[in-house]
This record gives sequence, C-alpha cells and structure tokens, in this order.
Amino acid sequence: MSITSSSIYISWTPATDDSGTVNYKVYEDGAWNGMYTMSTSYGHQYLAPNTTIAFQITAVDPSNNLSPGPSAIFTTAPAQCTGYEACLTSLFTYTTTSTPGGTITVNDTLMNEGQDSIRITSITVAADQVVYSLTSGTQLLLRVGESGTRGLVIGVPQNETIGTHSILLSVSWDYNSTIEGWRQGNGLSESRTFSVVSPPAPNQPNLPGLASLIRGLAGYAYLFVGGYLALASLGVALVIRNDRRKRAALLRPSSSQNP
Repeated sequence: MSITSSSIYISWTPATDDSGTVNYKVYEDGAWNGMYTMSTSYGHQYLAPNTTIAFQITAVDPSNNLSPGPSAIFTTAPAQCTGYEACLTSLFTYTTTSTPGGTITVNDTLMNEGQDSIRITSITVAADQVVYSLTSGTQLLLRVGESGTRGLVIGVPQNETIGTHSILLSVSWDYNSTIEGWRQGNGLSESRTFSVVSPPAPNQPNLPGLASLIRGLAGYAYLFVGGYLALASLGVALVIRNDRRKRAALLRPSSSQNP
C-alpha cells in the first residue's frame, strides 16, 4: 500500500471460508508475532531505512485450518526518500577539472527505491547557462528495484575563463500510481562546481639534461682526439716510407747496362 523510510503497509485479497469467518497470520521473515488480524491489511512502523522484510500471509478458519496465501519482499526507502509509493535516488558523478577546449564527462545513475514503476522524462545539465540533455528519444523506464545510467561528454569552450564554474543536474520523472496512473514525481536537482585550469605548458628542451650530456662527452674527448692523431701519424709514416722506396728504385743501376 505504501512504503516510507521507516514503515511498510501491505494489503492482500481476502480469503473465503464456509464459516464466513477468516483470520490471518502475518509472518515477517518466517516469524509470527502471535497476533491474528481479521482485516486484509497490515502495517509495520518504526523501521530503519533500507530494511528488507519477507512477508507471508496465511489464512486461518475457526477450526484452525491453515491456508498459505501470498508472499512478497519489501524494503523501506533510503533515509533521503520521503515518498510513500515512489522513491527515486540519483547519483551524479562528473569530471571535476578540465581545461579550455577540454571536456567534462557527466554520468547520472538513477534507482527506483519505491514500489511503483518510474519513468525518467528528462535529464539535463546546465553549465554556465548552457543546457545539455542526457536523455535520448526514448524514456528511461525503471521498474521496482531497477537502476539505469545516462551519460554525456560536455565540451568546455576554448575561451572559457580559468576558475570555478557552476553545474546543475536536473531530473524530471513520473511514477505509475496504483490508483491514479502516471503522476509527476518531485523533480530532483543537484548543484555542483567544476574547475577550469590552465593547460600544461608545451614541451620544452631539457636544457639541464643537454648540458649534462655535453659535459659527459667532453670527458671522453681525449679518446676521439687521441685516436685521430694516431691515425694521422700512421698515414704520414706510410707516405714517407712509400716515397723512400721510389727514390731507392731510381738510384739502383739498370740491369741492361754493361759493367
């Protein structure tokens, strides 16, 4: 019949008996409190939020014959829920920091914590007077206990100012009342802020590292210079040796001349 964060009220179809008299035993999580009721409704108050109870209805006639009836499991609403038939919770997450020309990722997870079906008619995000929609052409239908998520990536303008900016999430929804059909639920809204920071500086040459590399190479310069001098000296020696051989060949007498 109704559920709050501290109470559960249930009802059931009446049973019939030849005597015309029927009492009922209501079991909660398999336990009976020892009391009979002649009505077809039952309520449990002073419960904690998010308390789950399994109910079992058993009909009893004057001869104490038992007839098991319907059973169902219900959970009290979260502490923040104040509705009786319907309760919608929203978890809004988003990127808290971006840069001019960057993006913000927004996600909204919604859960039906009541006992009536809920349909999400619109989800919007307003950032600095610019309104974005997280909903598509189809509505998000949430049955009892179901959850759903809608997300959107919002682009931050290239000329956006550095600093803190506001962001507002709004959710509009309906619930399917067992008596009156679809009715509009209390809209949800949540105001947050996000920060726009300066983009990182472009990559600069690693001057200290470059200087260290040059100093390191300078320490090995003698190896390169020494090797070059050694090769140069070897080349000069080979040239001198070759020149001497040519001069010696010219000075030797020819074998065709007489003694």
